[in-house]
Amino acid sequence: MFMKKTIVTFALVLFFGGWLYAQPKAMNEPKKIATADEPLRLPVWSPDGTKLSFTSLKNNGLWEVSGNGTNFRQVSAEVGAGKRLSASAVNNANPLLRQMITDPANVASQTEALQSLRGYLIFNPVLSPQSDKIVFQASNGKGLFICNADGSDLRSLGKGERAAWTPDGKYIVVMQIEDNGEVITKGELISINVTSGARNTLLSSDKYIALSPAISPDGKKIAFEEYASGAIYVMDIK
Repeated sequence: MFMKKTIVTFALVLFFGGWLYAQPKAMNEPKKIATADEPLRLPVWSPDGTKLSFTSLKNNGLWEVSGNGTNFRQVSAEVGAGKRLSASAVNNANPLLRQMITDPANVASQTEALQSLRGYLIFNPVLSPQSDKIVFQASNGKGLFICNADGSDLRSLGKGERAAWTPDGKYIVVMQIEDNGEVITKGELISINVTSGARNTLLSSDKYIALSPAISPDGKKIAFEEYASGAIYVMDIK
């Protein structure tokens, strides 16, 4: 009997523990790949994973750089050009995602499965690579949520902002920040298992205030904006 209990306990540890230890982990120190005279923000990978695009603090202008830090150049100085980085999501075929983007104040009240969030602003929605789930934030510190693509099976994932999906759709990486009421004082990158809710710290360092994570299409790199310096960094993950 003792042996049987030991085997069962060990199996449970492997099963549940595997959720945590299989999560993305950092493989090296982040590398600065782009900096300019003004703060850079919101990195986005190209579909083939060879380049990153990003904008400035006020969405003015567009820059791009190769994933290894070469060929850095400004491709547009147009005011508001940075809004193009997220514009493609509005044209996505998923109707709930489109409504979250175009009508964030009313989407919860107009979607039966989201009635528990009625009265809250829905923002930063991101569709999973498999197009079967949406992760998003709710206003007034309500936190991070996940639901099926039609809004069903709504669940809270706790604290976190600006989620980025891993290519397999099993995890998201979010930024978790602290501030002093005026400026951001700390920014960590946290990975979350979207099934279990288990969390793992991907990057936490006094060297970096990491914001706006972006995972490469092959899942091997993560880019982020560094708040204090206004630079774009890339880190290998596994």
